[in-house]
Amino acid sequence: MAIDDRAARPDELGVLVAAGDGEPERLLLLGTPHGGRVHIREWSSHNWAGPADERDDAVADALAVFQRAYDARRRMSAGLPEIRAWLAGRR
Repeated sequence: MAIDDRAARPDELGVLVAAGDGEPERLLLLGTPHGGRVHIREWSSHNWAGPADERDDAVADALAVFQRAYDARRRMSAGLPEIRAWLAGRR
């Protein structure tokens, strides 16, 4: 894996979510949503040195991850309004 793999591309929003509630620290790179779905590349403190876990999620499911972190008062590198705007296609 090249170091640059964890850098957000111009068409991605990178969000670092602090560890807590039994979950590891996570870095999620959110692609531009299309058709109610968003491509996510994710690393956590369990796999920093490996390749990203990649998936396509429903926008609502992706937003729920950040809402839970916000509700648990976990630090995030982007605010919930910015994440909501990104997932709504208003970047």
